[in-house]
Amino acid sequence: MATINLNGEDMNPVSAKALAWSAGLLMVLALGIISPAGTFPLLILAAICAAIPGLFAAKRIRVVSLILLGISLVLAATYFPDFKRDQEAYRRRAKEQAAKPSLATPPDQGATGQ
Repeated sequence: MATINLNGEDMNPVSAKALAWSAGLLMVLALGIISPAGTFPLLILAAICAAIPGLFAAKRIRVVSLILLGISLVLAATYFPDFKRDQEAYRRRAKEQAAKPSLATPPDQGATGQ
């Protein structure tokens, strides 16, 4: 089981590199998604993956992770207005769908009859 050591020691370099690579890969995947509803959460996840080695890794990995963190936060900030607009449109559509009366199930369907 992995534990985070806050005694000033660096985190495992393999874990730090894996998180940094994960952050970079998530950012590339996020930019390949057209929908803001997919892009924004991936950029936030990339920021989380970059923040951990940015705080606890050795110097070189820390610098790379902090750069990735900054880039992912700037990209997330630029995509946020589109994400918010997309979510508001989704809420309106969901509310309209919920307000429509549903068709009643015919009496002979859904009954066990036995």
